[in-house]
Amino acid sequence: MIVEDDHMPLFEDIVHKALASEMRREILLTLAKDDKYLTEISKELGKKPQTVDFHLTLLEEIGLVTSSVKDGKKYYSLKDKRILDFLRKERPLPPGARPKPPHEIMLDAWDDIGKRLDVIEGKLDKVLKKLK
Repeated sequence: MIVEDDHMPLFEDIVHKALASEMRREILLTLAKDDKYLTEISKELGKKPQTVDFHLTLLEEIGLVTSSVKDGKKYYSLKDKRILDFLRKERPLPPGARPKPPHEIMLDAWDDIGKRLDVIEGKLDKVLKKLK
């Protein structure tokens, strides 16, 4: 049971933030059609399985999605189809709280480091040319 206090948001706030992600809304709408396993969902959405898995885990943790193993594969399904009414009405959601999966954060960080190293390398090249 989630209780409101200064440190713990209400359950509705958690769900609202979860639905602020376009990816998570797409996953839920995809599961409206049928139960699916990770590879099916990622192919349908055109996203990497790691990205979809990150969002599925969050949706499962807050109770919007459930999973079960069938024929050796983990299938995901909607726990309560009433969420579809909310999603289909396309209510505006706040732009905040759209976390990226950890691997995307790391890729962004590596890109940033690469750009910074390129700048440093350019400066070093200039210094070396002056020394020659």
